[in-house]
Amino acid sequence: MELHHIDLGGVSGAGGAALRLDADGLIDMQWAQQAQASHQFDFCQGVRSDSAVPLARDLNYVLQHVREQYRPLKYAEVLPTDAVPDWAERWEVSKITGTGSVQLASQIGRDDIVTSDFSRDTTTGRMFEVVNGYKYWTRELIRAAILGVNPQVERAMIQAQAAEEFLDALCATGLVGSQYGSGGARDLGLGLTGLGNDANIVALGIVSADATKGASTNTTSWTAATSADFAKVLDDLHNLLSAVYSNSKERHNADTIVMPLDEFNALNRLRPANYSANVIETFMEEWARRLGRPGRITVWDRFASLGTISTGPRVLAFEARDKNVAARITGKEYGVDQVREVTRAFEANASLVTGGVRVLDASGAAYLDLAA
Repeated sequence: MELHHIDLGGVSGAGGAALRLDADGLIDMQWAQQAQASHQFDFCQGVRSDSAVPLARDLNYVLQHVREQYRPLKYAEVLPTDAVPDWAERWEVSKITGTGSVQLASQIGRDDIVTSDFSRDTTTGRMFEVVNGYKYWTRELIRAAILGVNPQVERAMIQAQAAEEFLDALCATGLVGSQYGSGGARDLGLGLTGLGNDANIVALGIVSADATKGASTNTTSWTAATSADFAKVLDDLHNLLSAVYSNSKERHNADTIVMPLDEFNALNRLRPANYSANVIETFMEEWARRLGRPGRITVWDRFASLGTISTGPRVLAFEARDKNVAARITGKEYGVDQVREVTRAFEANASLVTGGVRVLDASGAAYLDLAA
């Protein structure tokens, strides 16, 4: 986890004294020793004589623990990061599009050489800062100092998890109609869309699975497919890759497929009679030959109800390694940037700065909508 560092300088104000963070995002121990010598933090005076240093060590344990245990969710696995300054109010990305042509030199006059024509498409959006924090009461820190134990980390981990769930939902859907976190908070009115519901990405919406039920009753569900549909489901996957290849005029090859868990399980169990390999094993082998390297299937269950067929599941194929296709706009990764003394407690304030997901070249991605 990357941390954003602010040298708080130990200044005092309305919010109490601020503890100085070092280059690693932890409380500066040298500064703590100086604070101890000047009796700046005597919260446990009379209990232990070295008050500021154990305070810094106790709080540093929490900061270090959260950083080591911080596990990003699926958004970080799927989307590359496009970094912008954390103080930026807006982000802007420009894409140049145009056409060119050539001529035979023997067929043109001296001043008639063909030239190119191009235009610039600009995509822009806002940056948003999201904050939370956690608190340690003075009595807790005194108890830790007396007993020589570490303070509890649960509150810090819960807040880190809340930040992760927020980013995961934001990157998947822009929080449009979705919920995240233990409180089920909704989209905050940011007006964003995500990787799973971008209006510029083509949705195929045609699946050939389960032909055994007859043409008049064909289902569009992988979960209802039988062994006789093995080749047809395999075709669905290859058609999805082909949509990216053809829509981008051969400029993009999908290297990542995102699908919900139920659809992944359906492909994992589906195999024809008297054949050991399932759909995933067969497709991954064929995909690697087509791509020239192994492709990647990622299960992201936030895609389970984004499709256009009765809000069923949606499968996405895109070239994830090309940031010009899609990327996560990041001003600052989640991390603690301030620790300050408040009434009868010490409070750690954390934040993240994001611009959501931007899809610059929608031809490098394609959706396949299924029935549940």
